[in-house]
Amino acid sequence: MVLQKLLCVSVFLLICTSKAINPEAEALLRWKSTLIGSTKSLSSWSIANPTCSWFGITCDAAGHVTELHLPNAGLHGTLHAFYSPAFQNLTALNLNSNNLVGLVPANISLFLVLTILDLSYNNLVGAIPYQLSHLPKIVRLDLRNNHLTNPEYANFSPMSSLKLLSLANNNLSGAFPQFIINSTNVGMRSLDLSGNTFSGPLPASLPEMVPRLRYLNLSANGFFGSIPRSFSRLQKLETLRLENNNLTGGIPEELGMMSALRWLILYNNPLGGSIPASLGQLHSLQYLYINDADLVSTLPPELGNLTSLEYMFLEGNHLFGSLPLSFARVQTMMYFSLGDNNINGTIPSEMFTNWTNLKYFNVANNLLVGSIPSQLRVQTMVYFSVGDNNINGTIPSEMFTNWTNLKYFNVTNNLLAGSIPSQLSNSEALYLLSLSGNNFTGSIPVEMGNMVNLELLDLAKNHLTGTIPPTIGNLTKLRSLDISDNRLEGELPMAISYLRNLLVLSLSGNKFTGITPNVHSRQSTIINVVDNNNSVFGESLSAYCNLIMLQVLDLSKNQIFGDLPGCLWNLGELQSLDLSSNAFGGEVPTSGHYSSVLSSLHLSNNNFTGCFPAVLKNFNNLVILDLGNNKMSGAIPPWIGKSNPLLRILGLRSNMFNGSIPWQLSQLSNLQLLDLAENNFVGSIPQNFANFSLMRQTSMMPPVIIMDILYTQHDDFYGHMDIVWKGREYTFQGRDAFVTGIDLSGNSLSGEIPSELTSLRGIQLLNMSGNYLSGGIPKDIGNLKWLESLDLSWNKLSGPIPRSISNLVFLCCLNLSNNLLSGEIPTGNQLQTLDDPSIYSNNLGLCGSLLNISCKNSSSLTTTSDQDLEAIWMYYSVIAGTVSGLWLWFGTLFLWKIWRCAFLSCIDAMQQRVMNKMKHTWEYRKLSKY
Repeated sequence: MVLQKLLCVSVFLLICTSKAINPEAEALLRWKSTLIGSTKSLSSWSIANPTCSWFGITCDAAGHVTELHLPNAGLHGTLHAFYSPAFQNLTALNLNSNNLVGLVPANISLFLVLTILDLSYNNLVGAIPYQLSHLPKIVRLDLRNNHLTNPEYANFSPMSSLKLLSLANNNLSGAFPQFIINSTNVGMRSLDLSGNTFSGPLPASLPEMVPRLRYLNLSANGFFGSIPRSFSRLQKLETLRLENNNLTGGIPEELGMMSALRWLILYNNPLGGSIPASLGQLHSLQYLYINDADLVSTLPPELGNLTSLEYMFLEGNHLFGSLPLSFARVQTMMYFSLGDNNINGTIPSEMFTNWTNLKYFNVANNLLVGSIPSQLRVQTMVYFSVGDNNINGTIPSEMFTNWTNLKYFNVTNNLLAGSIPSQLSNSEALYLLSLSGNNFTGSIPVEMGNMVNLELLDLAKNHLTGTIPPTIGNLTKLRSLDISDNRLEGELPMAISYLRNLLVLSLSGNKFTGITPNVHSRQSTIINVVDNNNSVFGESLSAYCNLIMLQVLDLSKNQIFGDLPGCLWNLGELQSLDLSSNAFGGEVPTSGHYSSVLSSLHLSNNNFTGCFPAVLKNFNNLVILDLGNNKMSGAIPPWIGKSNPLLRILGLRSNMFNGSIPWQLSQLSNLQLLDLAENNFVGSIPQNFANFSLMRQTSMMPPVIIMDILYTQHDDFYGHMDIVWKGREYTFQGRDAFVTGIDLSGNSLSGEIPSELTSLRGIQLLNMSGNYLSGGIPKDIGNLKWLESLDLSWNKLSGPIPRSISNLVFLCCLNLSNNLLSGEIPTGNQLQTLDDPSIYSNNLGLCGSLLNISCKNSSSLTTTSDQDLEAIWMYYSVIAGTVSGLWLWFGTLFLWKIWRCAFLSCIDAMQQRVMNKMKHTWEYRKLSKY
């Protein structure tokens, strides 16, 4: 009996358990089992728990699953096994922000009561199933941020129940989707098609199809044409986003009729035209972004009526005129940006008086004048930039007293003067301070050491004097420090070596001589540790080797002397090192570090000695190398071709390098500028120079050095380089300034100019003057179409000047003097502008009107030469024929006996006949006397 009762109880429990696992739970568990990896968020999904208590599940009163919400739940898998006929009551399915992959199942369309389908922010692929348009009650369809492609639009049905449709950031293309404009949907409130590759015009009929639209985002596509004026009929629209397209035709005045508009974002379109004054009627507008839109306009004073405006971004256009005083009425202004335009006049002081909530103010790169207003009631300022204008006066100290939340302050490239206010230390939140390109005088305030949150400090290109205060070492968050091109002097504080986060350190263009070792006291006395008889400075500079994150170090154009510490080569992140124009001496040290990322190295204009630095063999990423104007000697090592394959700029001028030019230089296929002038090279010019493939290109990119440096302009970090350009010494600076060419002048090279060099069609400079080159100028010199400067003077070149030289249409500097050239000087094209006779002087064989020496023949040089050659060949032919005839006769007589005997017999017979005739004649004359 006991066993029978236990059996009945077991059967009863089994029946109860089977009833507990309802079909909905079973379907959910089956789908869960297909997910990959850990599903901690679904740990409550178990038969031990009631289905309605599972995470993300919502049930109705009958216990049926009605909603599934699992956003950002860490799900990884597919939806292939999700469908079940059991989900007949499912109204909401939200699986956004997971890692779902694969296709969107078409059978989701069988959830007939579904109102919300959100699969956004996943990795779903394939075409959007057209069956989704058959969901009869769908209200919200969100498929954005996947990798979905075009559905079968022909099978797409109107979705009249939709209120929100988002297909943003997928791989959709083609014209504006027809299913949206083929039927009226008065319920549609939000439409987002942004971030695809749709193209074509915007549909003018859109307001009729979705008349109650409140949010429209068509940005980041390829739509072109004009903005339809009919959009003004979207009277309930609050957000209009059309940025990042190819829209033209200006801003329609009718947009000013959209009274509900709060966001108007049109930037990055080539719209053109002016800013309509009608936009001043948008009293609800809070965000106005029309930057980078090619607008040519003044600023309409009516924009001062936008009393709800918080953000105004109009930078990067062609706006002109002054700042309207009416703008000061917009008391809600928080972010104001008009940078990179042509705005002139002064900054109305009322802006800073009334805009009490202002956080961001940018009018950089305009034509503003006057001074910075001193009436500063703003307490909330975070970003202030008036750089690249003509603003003068001083910086009001009240700025830093009142603006305690200031984080960004930029007044670069103006006419500001006076001293740097010590009150700036009150702005403890400041992370960027840029005062460069002004006329500030005096010393660097000691109080600057209190700005401990500063990440970028730029005081370059002013007239600052004195020394760098040791308190600079307190700014441990600094990533960029630029105090170049001032009048600072003395020793550099070793406290700089404590700035371990520095990426950029630029102290060039001052009068620094050494480093002081004291870093412990802010008020410490500066001690000069530089000794002319040793290299204490080199040892002090080694402290900067602690700046392990440094990417750019520029100490150029100072008075620093001593040896170069080898530990600098161990800075693993260093990309640009410029120590040029100092008084460094000794040999360039070697290093055991073999993984350098150094791209730009400038050691020119120092007193370095020794051979070509062996350490360069380690620098496989080197793009720019300038060792010019030193005292180095020896040969260029042959390993340069393989060890420095990325070299674009190689400058070795004005040293004492000798020997022949190694052919391995031709392995530098990326070389753009080769300057070996003023050395002691001998031998011939390698024909392999024709392998400089980059010089063969008529269009090329400037030297590329990739630097990821926060808040900085990288252009100056390419350094500067002195070359002879168009007959004068010239300093090229910045990545876009370097020319393309070859300078071998001032050596002892001999032989002919290789004709192969005329294939280097992209060069702008060719200088081979001051050598012992002979032979003629290559006849195809005219192939160098981009050549601007050609100097072949002071050689032993002979023959005519090739007429193809007149094809050099960009040639503006030419020197062929002091050679052995002859013939008529070519004329025509660009040569007509080169009318200085000295460029052909000391060539005794040249003639032409420019030298006031007439040529013997009025015909062209080529024709005269051809006639002379014809006459010479005629004379040679006659002589050759006579000699050949004589040898033919006499050779035959002397070599063949039979012919010789016959010839002599003929001569004897002729002689006998002549003698007989003469005898008869004599006898006749004798008889006639008698």
